Formats: sequence, C-alpha cells, structure tokens
Amino acid sequence: MAVPSIPLKEKVLICLGSFLLTLTIYLVIDLYTPLKQLLAGQKMTFSEVMAHFQLQKKALFIGVITVLVSRITIRKRNQKLADAAALNPQPQPH
Repeated sequence: MAVPSIPLKEKVLICLGSFLLTLTIYLVIDLYTPLKQLLAGQKMTFSEVMAHFQLQKKALFIGVITVLVSRITIRKRNQKLADAAALNPQPQPH
C-alpha cells in the first residue's frame, strides 16, 4: 500500500513559510537594540538602524533553522495523512 504524501506545492509553501518565520524572528532580534534606543529618546538615522541588521552573518543559521522547521512540519503533515489513510482505508480494485 502506498503511503500518502503531501503535494510538492504544499511542501514549497511550508518551506517559504518557515523561511519567512525564521527571517522575521531574526529581524525582530536585530531591531531590539535600535528600538530600545529610540524609546529612550535617542535619535537614530536610517543608516544607523540598518547597521544593526546582520543577516549576512546569520544566513547560515537562518538556512539551517528553516530546513529543520520545514522538515518537521512536512513530516507531521505526512504523518497526519498516513494516520487518516489508516483510519479510512480505501477499497482496492481487483
């Protein structure tokens, strides 16, 4: 019996969503210091705020976390499909 799997389009959407989530988390972390300084009343230029973004240094971590989150999510969705197929078996044509 074939094990059901989610379609490729859904896998790509999961990977894209995982990337955007990871990127958002790192952007929030990078913006913490400028936001703290702005709330304290210090003036900051746009270039000073942009200097706090260090995505090039964190690109490897962003990639690894994206892959791990995507794999876990895809594995969970495939498991749900397999469990649903086991509970509702389709009759095999003879």
